[in-house]
Amino acid sequence: MQTSTGKAEFTSDYLNNKLTLRRLGAPLLYAYDAHSFIRRLRGIHGVPTLGATDALIIRPCRAIHTFGVNETIDVAFMNRQGIILKLQTVEPREVLMCWNACVALEMAHGTASRIGLAPGQQLIPDAGKW
Repeated sequence: MQTSTGKAEFTSDYLNNKLTLRRLGAPLLYAYDAHSFIRRLRGIHGVPTLGATDALIIRPCRAIHTFGVNETIDVAFMNRQGIILKLQTVEPREVLMCWNACVALEMAHGTASRIGLAPGQQLIPDAGKW
């Protein structure tokens, strides 16, 4: 559906309706959910600059790249149960893969260490499953 400005309405829903990611029941991050082809294609370029409690969920996803991204980001790859399989800081113009993953979680640099993320931990979205 188009608005009077010609932009699709789903864009505002996408940017305003974030998933809450929880660890042990406590809210940790509020994430944009890139689950459609177009949203995955745009990736981190399709959302505002990520703040201290923001993230981008890309699903399904086994690999990400930071070509065209000017900042270092933290990336966590998770399986279908939300278990973190791989956690790494990624510089601009790099590629990162995790073949067993089904979800990638991109965060501002330093967010993963600030909230104490580590491989083996489980993150659960509001919906309860990935």
